[in-house]
Amino acid sequence: MRPRRLTSHQPKLFQHIDMEALVPQNHILRQIDRVLDFSAIHEWVAPLYSERAGRPAVDPELVMRIILLSYLFNHSERELFQTLPMHAGYLWFLGLDFESVLHPEAGGPRLPDRTTVVKTRKLWRRHGIFEKAMRHVVDQCIAAGLVQPEVHVAVDGTLVRANASIHSLKPIAPVPVESLDAYLARLEEEDRSFSDGGDEDDSSPSDPHPPDPGPNLSSPGSPSASSGRPPKKPGDFRGERFSNRTHRSMTDPDARLYRKSSGQEAHLRYLIHHTVDTRSSVILRTQAKIITGTAEREAAIEALLHIRREHPSLRIQSVSGDGGYADTETLDRLLKMDVVPLIPVRSLQKEALPGWRRAVRDPEKARQRWSKIKAVLVRNKVRRLNGQTHYRAIRKRRVVIERLFAEGKEQHGLSRARSRGLEAMQEQAILTAVVQNLKRLSRYVRKRPQTGSFVCLKPAYERLTRGAAAFLTVLFVMTSHLVRRRWSIQWT
Repeated sequence: MRPRRLTSHQPKLFQHIDMEALVPQNHILRQIDRVLDFSAIHEWVAPLYSERAGRPAVDPELVMRIILLSYLFNHSERELFQTLPMHAGYLWFLGLDFESVLHPEAGGPRLPDRTTVVKTRKLWRRHGIFEKAMRHVVDQCIAAGLVQPEVHVAVDGTLVRANASIHSLKPIAPVPVESLDAYLARLEEEDRSFSDGGDEDDSSPSDPHPPDPGPNLSSPGSPSASSGRPPKKPGDFRGERFSNRTHRSMTDPDARLYRKSSGQEAHLRYLIHHTVDTRSSVILRTQAKIITGTAEREAAIEALLHIRREHPSLRIQSVSGDGGYADTETLDRLLKMDVVPLIPVRSLQKEALPGWRRAVRDPEKARQRWSKIKAVLVRNKVRRLNGQTHYRAIRKRRVVIERLFAEGKEQHGLSRARSRGLEAMQEQAILTAVVQNLKRLSRYVRKRPQTGSFVCLKPAYERLTRGAAAFLTVLFVMTSHLVRRRWSIQWT
């Protein structure tokens, strides 16, 4: 029989929709919801709001879940709010349903406005709420047993394209330095000219001091008027040289021009630095930095100090990194912190200590000689540590940090900055790391629910019942063994 053609679709007048039935049991939102606990956020944001004045604020836990959704599925805020009213999984994760979105009740749960979420996010960024959320998630990973007390960390950085075009670069106008005598003489001359002809217009041709038009902020590719060459097209920078010392982006002044190799083109970028536990792939610390020659090494030392201060239960045993961290000063600081630097040096052969034929009496020269000897001793010690067998296996696990960078860029939008400014880049790095840590925590708890401090969440009677059952099982096995042995002796 041929199928019938449906000319029109008449929906039911009354529909009963169960949000729990629409979300699959093995969905990523269900797994994250089992481990997500941001109930402490009410205490974090309490000092930011007034108890009497103003309208009631939006539930901060709801706002945090909305922000996490945008980073988990790589949605912009505008795109997320267009998708939310028709996505059952997103609404279930937020604790809402279709009726609360289409016909919200007075005093009931409702979806906040997008501008409210944007303003709240900027307020939280200025007061460090996202840093507290990152620390809270890492503490959850420690309590669950995902992160062991003795950790071996890996450090590395990646480049992120800034939300600014190369066309926004403008030359930095140098600020003239004027001496005090010249400044006083100029003020006296201006007072004298004002007293002589104060009623005249400042822009009249008789004015001996016309107003300064200010620095020229035209495009760096535009030629001067006296050159006689035809004007260049917009975006034609041929023949021009750009440098961070001479140019700055008017759109994002914190971004810097950078390229990793001579074959690549330079772009406005930021540096994102991660400190990762190599065993569990949990990001313990993430930082957004302005690109400099020493940014990675400085960020690594700051991250280790931060982890020791914020998570005192962790003991960092070793730090794995690439050759960019093989600076003698950085290696010496790591050794003083009682951390093994698993960082490759230039060669595996032991260096000979430098020697001099003559002694010096100058304290400065003596200090320079001692610094050279100390540098050789530090590098030789690092070579000896890297050659040990058990450290080689730990150093090989450093590649997990590259996988985290790839995951963040491919799945969570870390390949390009969402907003402009160093603070906004720091917020994006932290929230991306929070989402990645929650994914690993949910996967770990799903596979090993009886580990870590989560065991304490079980009722006491259940743990007592399990212990009594195990004791009775062991007692029965031992009794049966003794009985069989006794009967065997009697029959023999």
